[in-house]
Amino acid sequence: MLIVIGRAQAAPGRRDQLVVAAKAVAAASLGDDGCESYGFYADLNDDRTIVSVEIWRDRSALDAHMAHEHTRQFLAVAPDLVADEPVLTVHEVS
Repeated sequence: MLIVIGRAQAAPGRRDQLVVAAKAVAAASLGDDGCESYGFYADLNDDRTIVSVEIWRDRSALDAHMAHEHTRQFLAVAPDLVADEPVLTVHEVS
């Protein structure tokens, strides 16, 4: 199983648009084969920071997710919605 955790800070004035895009990709991704969980959450100490938590059955499921149209669409708009490069970590667990 893979757990992917991401953090990004919304660009000034773009948080609402980031939330809309995040909700759309999360809803679509929950239907991806091998997706156990996929969500975005607010940082309680910083309103502009959004945290993502994804759980995937295995690397091939995550790789397939990255090729889906809904993922590509999100990745295409995300750079304009965040202040800096998002930070992602991938953890492999049994």
